[in-house]
Amino acid sequence: MLDHHRPSAQTRAVRPDLPEGETHPRCLEMAETLRDLFAAGGGVRPKDLVGAGFTWAEILEFKDEASRLATESSTRQVSIRPDLMADIVEKARQAVPNRLPLPRDTTQTQALTVAWGKYCAARGALLVDPWPGQRERCIVVLSAYLDRLPIFPTIRKAVLAAVEETLPRVAQ
Repeated sequence: MLDHHRPSAQTRAVRPDLPEGETHPRCLEMAETLRDLFAAGGGVRPKDLVGAGFTWAEILEFKDEASRLATESSTRQVSIRPDLMADIVEKARQAVPNRLPLPRDTTQTQALTVAWGKYCAARGALLVDPWPGQRERCIVVLSAYLDRLPIFPTIRKAVLAAVEETLPRVAQ
């Protein structure tokens, strides 16, 4: 009678061609399959891996390492980079209230958000009712916002000039 509780005397052949510390190719393949299956269905069951061509022995041997690799390769570290001058110009041209230009060493504060909101409102008013005073108000309000940012005066002037070019021309 066979004793099912005793470990098998069979051993798996060690791959002599696999350098120490290197991941088994089937483990890498399983990690990629785990990512694909999870993306398609939101979860992965062992029978899904069997259906993808993995044996039960491979699943038992590689599941933990493959899961770790799949998680690591699926996770991205996202950090918001500070706005460069081109970003500041583009954001000022678009004047979207929730997209403040924030260069390096700038934290979004309520005061900055309010100042940016005033510029966006002035820009919107100019588009609805273009007249010389409204155009001038737009530039003054943007200038007040830029004064709050830690940028050089030359950058401030360049941003104002670039934005002024895109404002509607109005007759005196």
